[in-house]
Amino acid sequence: MVKRTQSLPLNTIILAIIAIIVLVFLILIFTGGIGKFVTQTNQVSGANQTASAQCSEYASQIQTQMGTATDPNAQLQMLASSQYVTSGCSTTYQYSFTLYNGSEVVCGLGSSYSLQISNGNGNSISIPGCELK
Repeated sequence: MVKRTQSLPLNTIILAIIAIIVLVFLILIFTGGIGKFVTQTNQVSGANQTASAQCSEYASQIQTQMGTATDPNAQLQMLASSQYVTSGCSTTYQYSFTLYNGSEVVCGLGSSYSLQISNGNGNSISIPGCELK
């Protein structure tokens, strides 16, 4: 006597998996789970927009201050001690600063970049996320 096993066709198994996924989404929709997810996603997006606006404001402020100086080294020292750099914006949010001599400092390039300048006392100051072009 030969025993035969019964098996479900592959199409039936795939349809069952799709049906379970649809049921999970329906449950999430009717219990408010999707709304919570969307709310949390919007909060993160709003926080990023707020941080971006703050960094843009810091960059504008230091650009204005740097415009009053005619010494590029002094301008770089102003940038190094600015809120744009100390708040961490210089590694994340791209902004270009033009120095008095026409050189350009590009920031927001990531933590692998760092501009080293001398402060005149033999010490060097680092501006993270920036590069002189």
